[in-house]
Amino acid sequence: MRKRNVLLLVLFSLLIFVGGCGHKTTSDKKIITTTVNTYTEPLKSVVGDKYHVESIIKSVNVDPHSFSPSSNDAKQVADSRLIVASGLGYDDWVEKIVTANSQDKNLIDFSRDVLHKQDGDNEHVWFGVKNVQKLSQAVAQHMSQVDPKNKAYYQANFKKYKLKLDGLVKREAKLKQQTAGKKAYVTEPLPYYLLKDLGISIANPHFAKAVEEDTDPSIEDIKNMEDGLRHHKVSFLVVNKQVTSGIITKMTNLAKKNKVPIIYFTETLPSDLGYYEWMNGNLSQIERIVKE
Repeated sequence: MRKRNVLLLVLFSLLIFVGGCGHKTTSDKKIITTTVNTYTEPLKSVVGDKYHVESIIKSVNVDPHSFSPSSNDAKQVADSRLIVASGLGYDDWVEKIVTANSQDKNLIDFSRDVLHKQDGDNEHVWFGVKNVQKLSQAVAQHMSQVDPKNKAYYQANFKKYKLKLDGLVKREAKLKQQTAGKKAYVTEPLPYYLLKDLGISIANPHFAKAVEEDTDPSIEDIKNMEDGLRHHKVSFLVVNKQVTSGIITKMTNLAKKNKVPIIYFTETLPSDLGYYEWMNGNLSQIERIVKE
């Protein structure tokens, strides 16, 4: 995780006061909240027209690591029948709001509650398609308890969406026949689960972790990565478009100079894409490179 702004704690205190003081969750609210728009489609696919799904972070122009929620965001969380968060510190700001408004029973922590991940595990869990299938199932189960009269509806919607995502799982399996055993550099460990599913290893884990934690990579890691790009020791470089720095620009330019293919991913989704289309596009980028 990147370092948070030193004023964040003060902001949280104010938000919790606004969201929690004198405010009780209203059970008649028909809203479901997700911290990032990555989960909007999976949630909507399950709840259909029974609830309105609203993400707090809606744009690729917002860095979720350093995001500061507003008082309106806090009220939305307080009014929600379900809140979905990534967990593992990715969006821990929402946990404080949830606790302040006694919404713990309505929170699904994707990483811990669904995938049983622990601190230190890679936090970008949505890059695993099978992970998102498990999240959709957890949402269907939760809503079946919250709204039992529509249990059959939620379960049927989940099965339909799972079949849709099965298309991506099958595409990954087919692509893995060409990608298994390959190596890649990443500017940070964003696509860990996707690359793992494709049998691709990350060749610069120390460099990537340093960038993610907003610290300077070691001289040795930088030299190793520069040498690898110059001598084509990896099949491609993956760049997170939402994070820029001098060292990332340097590595990107070096990859271009040495004709190492570059893949550009985002953490959150462009506002005009759903999860399926977004992940399908990620696979298409990798597929085009391995076929060249």
